Amino acid sequence: MNCQANNRSPTLTTTGTATFGHPIDTTEPLFRTNAAIPCEEALSHASVLMDCINRLTLIGGADDDSGAVVWAAHYLGGEVKAIIDDVAASIRS
Repeated sequence: MNCQANNRSPTLTTTGTATFGHPIDTTEPLFRTNAAIPCEEALSHASVLMDCINRLTLIGGADDDSGAVVWAAHYLGGEVKAIIDDVAASIRS
């Protein structure tokens, strides 16, 4: 298990292996999660981003010209997925 010692107990941390933002003409991702971030903090960040996505999709559903809103939600969703995938990888290791 990926653990980082602290005064209370070992803390599960991210692995830094998940990626997001994959440009079409390259195999390299544009972004990557960072290793050694406490999973609790990473999931808290993912929760905030999911709230933003929910608000954006609500706005986009009511807007006739929602292209930018939908793309913003799409990219934020990719970031959230990477965070959750990284935390899952930490739990499995």
